[in-house]
Amino acid sequence: MMVPPVHKSVRPNGFTLVEMLVALALFAVIAVGALGLLRFSVDAELASRTRTDSIAAQRRFLSVWTADLAQAVPRPSRDRSGTTRLAFEANADGVLIRFTRSGWDNLDGAARPSLQKVEYRVTPTALVRAGYPYPDGAAPDPGAEVLPLSGPPSVRFRAKDGNWRDVWDPQVAAELPVAVELLLPQKGVPPLRIVSLVGVNYQ
Repeated sequence: MMVPPVHKSVRPNGFTLVEMLVALALFAVIAVGALGLLRFSVDAELASRTRTDSIAAQRRFLSVWTADLAQAVPRPSRDRSGTTRLAFEANADGVLIRFTRSGWDNLDGAARPSLQKVEYRVTPTALVRAGYPYPDGAAPDPGAEVLPLSGPPSVRFRAKDGNWRDVWDPQVAAELPVAVELLLPQKGVPPLRIVSLVGVNYQ
């Protein structure tokens, strides 16, 4: 008498549907966490880079602004119509400040003086510095942006009597302020305050 063989149940290879769903759920949770961490790192890097660029731009501007004001000279100028202008003008004709400075390098030996009239203009997005080819009777160059702005800046002027003035209106055309205070608006923080001496070699 033959006994039929006993068949043992064999577990199939692979995963069940439930196991696959659990694995996919765990993978999704890990992926979401990793994506959040990556996004945080990228945002932090961008914020740090933006802040670093802003500080670098402010330092470059401060160097130019301070050098210009330090070399201001008490010299009235004439505009294109021949009208005499103050040696130091402020908030006139859409210009924040305008004055004549010394120390204009002439590396190529061009036929021009060593004095240069410069002005700082405000646009909706930046502070623009423009020079004049000649102190008298010339139009300003197009200019270059020297500092991005988040709002309109304001200036005050310290007179020789030691008082600060919101408006520069001297009695003598050649008079210079002793110092200029510039307030630059900044997003989320108090304005940046810059105080620079004017014409330190001529006071």
